[in-house]
Amino acid sequence: MNSIDKLISMANVRGSLDLRCQFEGDWAREHEQEALGKAPYHIVLAGECRVDFPDGHRIPMRAGDILLLPGGAPHVMRSPEKSVAPTVPKITHKGALPVHRIGGASLDFDMLCGGFHFNRTSLLFAALPEHLVISTASGPLSALVEILRGEADGDQVCSRFMLDALSQALFTLILRAHLTSDGQTSGSLALLSEKRLSRAWHAMLSDPANEWTIDGLAEMATMSRATFMRAFVRVAGASPWVLLTQVRMEMAFSLLSHSHLGLSDIAAQVGYQSQSAFSKKFKEFYGEAPGKIRREI
Repeated sequence: MNSIDKLISMANVRGSLDLRCQFEGDWAREHEQEALGKAPYHIVLAGECRVDFPDGHRIPMRAGDILLLPGGAPHVMRSPEKSVAPTVPKITHKGALPVHRIGGASLDFDMLCGGFHFNRTSLLFAALPEHLVISTASGPLSALVEILRGEADGDQVCSRFMLDALSQALFTLILRAHLTSDGQTSGSLALLSEKRLSRAWHAMLSDPANEWTIDGLAEMATMSRATFMRAFVRVAGASPWVLLTQVRMEMAFSLLSHSHLGLSDIAAQVGYQSQSAFSKKFKEFYGEAPGKIRREI
């Protein structure tokens, strides 16, 4: 498993395609801040719009664009011409998804909306920008969006399951397109593009339970101890120990969610020699004891 795959796996990303928007004329739809652990996305199928953010930033979108908001930022989507107050759409049911409609029977704007659900302390999502727009002009993303549209238009057996399963693949293609076109300048993803630092970061991701030392990681990166620490903090924005703890806690959360391992076994798998030390760190990190988290999942 490569490092990107590992980060996706630890994030426990689950996708859902929730609704379709079909608007006519001038319109506006307000979206509040999402709960921690959900990243909404919008796929423009036809027409144009703009997206307004509280800080005044605006993003134009057209058919074929996908907007992903990794931090669930509040935003208002509007028709591109006249600014109007947000309105509540009429909800109808046609095909596999509920349809939110504004205006008459004609169609100026068509959009699919959903969300990606993930471990709320995900290193991967924390490393992504507040918002990113990906074009689906051609390639696998374009083909996948057409399949999503087809499933949404119909009402076939297992359509809901198909839509959610396909939206999970959608996240991977969005991430791949982002890294290919824009890359990352800071954070855990940026470490992977730094040739020497990536060796140490990949080793930490591959074996977080190992008793890593700065000297050992620096040697892996073919750097002096001091140079390695400066370079790592400059790129990642945090020390190796901070990121290693995040990796361990994220892996522990996943094991609590998707395995029947006991707490002592989970503690050992993520690098803690005692269950009590692991439980203390986990509670500091998540605000709740691991046993309570498991009962709530």
